[in-house]
Amino acid sequence: MLVRYASSPVGPYDELLWAEVRGSPVGRRPQVTRIVVSTEASVVWGRRNWGIPKELASFGWSGAGLVGGPDGWRGEGGQVRVTGAGGEMLAHLGFRAGGPRLPVWTGVVPGAWRTLAQPDLTPDPDAAGPRGTPLSTVLTTVQARGRVQAARLSAAQGAFHPALMDSRPLLTLAAPEFRMVFPVPRVVRSDGRPA
Repeated sequence: MLVRYASSPVGPYDELLWAEVRGSPVGRRPQVTRIVVSTEASVVWGRRNWGIPKELASFGWSGAGLVGGPDGWRGEGGQVRVTGAGGEMLAHLGFRAGGPRLPVWTGVVPGAWRTLAQPDLTPDPDAAGPRGTPLSTVLTTVQARGRVQAARLSAAQGAFHPALMDSRPLLTLAAPEFRMVFPVPRVVRSDGRPA
């Protein structure tokens, strides 16, 4: 998922993330396994509030699809180069979006499908279980509303995630108008009981 947040409690920032379904104390749930963002504030608060393993990166954007607000996406595109803190190329992506915008709302999606289950990133070494596994999981049921349209995404190069280069997406959507809410999470122990 490639996102440009125009505003957030920690200010505007860019984000590239990979999520996959994994086991958790409450069953199989989506988990963000790799994520890079453009600001240190997003790194700190994403880790602290929701257990999201954010890392810092630089995002270099180009293309007409990035100008003029939501209307700039219509039929236009652009590119982004994402580089890690050490200067390595994480991703060089091209994108294009167009067509009608359709309303979407996560309220129609079952809560389990939109609940992130992240290992607790508590810095306390005593908080880890056997082999360094966390003793608790942070559960966040994400809410979103907006409009989506058809899009194309191409990966030219990068080491962000192997599947980004090796796979072709079944569906790609652009969401030039959306609002996402990350509420206060629930924390559960490895047995699924509240922490």
